[in-house]
Amino acid sequence: MKLYKSITAAALLAFGIASTGCSDWLDYTPKDKQTYDEQFNNRTGFHTTVNGIYNTMTGSDLYGYNLSYGPIDIMGLCYKISNSSTAKYELCTAAYTSTYASSTISSIWSTAYNTILNINVVLKALDEKPGVLLPEDAQMIRGEMLASRAFIHLDLVRIFGPVYIVNPDGLSVPYADAPEIIKRNRLKVDDIIYNKIIPDLTAAQELLKNVDPILTEGVLNSDGGEDGNWFRYRQLRMNYYAATLVKARAYLWVNDYTNALAEARKITDDTYAQSCFPWVDPVKLLANNSNPDRIFSTECLFGFYDNKMAEIFTNNFNGTLDAAVVLKPRDGYTDILFPNSADYRRQSQWTGTTSISGGDLDFIKYKSFPTSETNPDFWATYYGLMRKSEAYYIAAEALNGLDDLRGACGYLNQVKAARGIDLIETDSPADFLKELKMEYLREMRGEGQIFFLHKHFNQSFATSNSDFNAHEAANKDNPAISQRYNVPIPSGENY
Repeated sequence: MKLYKSITAAALLAFGIASTGCSDWLDYTPKDKQTYDEQFNNRTGFHTTVNGIYNTMTGSDLYGYNLSYGPIDIMGLCYKISNSSTAKYELCTAAYTSTYASSTISSIWSTAYNTILNINVVLKALDEKPGVLLPEDAQMIRGEMLASRAFIHLDLVRIFGPVYIVNPDGLSVPYADAPEIIKRNRLKVDDIIYNKIIPDLTAAQELLKNVDPILTEGVLNSDGGEDGNWFRYRQLRMNYYAATLVKARAYLWVNDYTNALAEARKITDDTYAQSCFPWVDPVKLLANNSNPDRIFSTECLFGFYDNKMAEIFTNNFNGTLDAAVVLKPRDGYTDILFPNSADYRRQSQWTGTTSISGGDLDFIKYKSFPTSETNPDFWATYYGLMRKSEAYYIAAEALNGLDDLRGACGYLNQVKAARGIDLIETDSPADFLKELKMEYLREMRGEGQIFFLHKHFNQSFATSNSDFNAHEAANKDNPAISQRYNVPIPSGENY
């Protein structure tokens, strides 16, 4: 499916839009222009469309599976995959052009651009339909949609773009910033980051800082309000702080430490932001078998509602599953990550006895628990995609890059203290980076960030804690390592 044809009927039907052909609809033929006018002629139409975009983002082709605990984590070598006749094995071994893997990668590409182009339709409708929405509603939608467009594009850059530290001038992906269905040129990484993604995020911040309820009332994770829940449940929407974290991510991807630090500090050093996203209460984790918050939901800046959360564990991580299906940690994985078994993450998100084979451990981060049907715990059906600990990691890496190792350790230690483990004190930048990377691996498992961590540093996963630094150094310029991270654009796109 070519990029300039990447709008599908299924996506628009998910928005509640009747259409005989999505390309026709977006080309504004007389019949479908009427459909467009009807859809965006009232507040409900706008809200339905925006909700449809979020639903598509969190579907299995994107952040509901492929770009969270599934293929992208498999590509990040989080799991021990043994069945050679599956997409999982091809993704694990970086056989990206093989039958199964290429189909998965094509789904990511087409659904991502499909969603982006529908975001552009909403932005165009906001321009063409002034007065349909109250100003604050229109401003919030525009801010959320700009941030979402940048968010998805950034992940496409991180997947399909070059390893930046190896080839900073390499081409990445096209930036679709209008609803017209045309073939767009691929852009260099710096170009797409600084001239497309960052401007979208800056505009989103400026819009959201004036209207986002999270900045005055917090996350609002309960029903109510004159407008129902439209202005509530801000952790389920691309809110101001989520847009800020995406911006910090973007700057860090191109090693712009000064700007990455500035954006991260809008979260880490802001007292009000801390009140919105407090560190998880250990009481909700340890010795709590009734409703443990294994997601650490209070810390999440953005995520999605999933009423089938229980199936994530049951169908993927349950140790009773067939060996060809279950997603088990790689050999030695947990021994490397959790030398301190008192780590809150080890205690709450893993079960079993630590074993060098990893065979006795189950990842239970997404395991369900009984909850009230009428008043369920928020975290029972919440899947976190971005969390505040990442802002601390970004600030830490940035300060290390700016030769402030003491400051870097200070930010990293705030997360470590919140996880109940020993703090780091070191005069070695290499040892600091080793521990920073380990923190990402402990914290982000099942959230789609591990592949990006490895690609950012152009590293493979060390097989033991003791040889981590030497292992990384030995593989830094290894073409085979870089090749793992050069995910090809689907062949049908003709790039």
